[in-house]
Amino acid sequence: MTSSTILKGSLAGIISGIIMGLSLKLAENATGQKVYILLLNVDFIPVIGKIQWPELIEFIFHLLVSLLLGLVFYYLTQKWKLRYGKRLGLAAALTLPALFLYFPLSVLARKEVPAVDNWEAFLYWSLAHILFAFSLNHLYPVLEKWKI
Repeated sequence: MTSSTILKGSLAGIISGIIMGLSLKLAENATGQKVYILLLNVDFIPVIGKIQWPELIEFIFHLLVSLLLGLVFYYLTQKWKLRYGKRLGLAAALTLPALFLYFPLSVLARKEVPAVDNWEAFLYWSLAHILFAFSLNHLYPVLEKWKI
């Protein structure tokens, strides 16, 4: 993996993660559904879950996962020379498992988060993750134009 791929993949993941995080924060503020809290929640993870992290640090945890997904997406897109439709399929395939994390995260959380059967919250969660996949896909040609 080249340094250009690492940088561009990292940027794609971080920007997409910011877009997703902001969309969940907006959804939570507009509806009261605690989907942003669910995204940032790490209270069930051994060791780090015992610490009361500031929101910014929890958001950085989320961005680290987004960065890794961006790297995998960018690397595979270049390796397989994917065009728009197949890139979108790859982004969806990488994002789909995260979409279904809603259910175990809702069950494991110690904080107040949406119930596992809260379909309105799951809709917002799903739309934000779909937005993440679209963002990854649409950032690729933009970032490819950058000369590094």
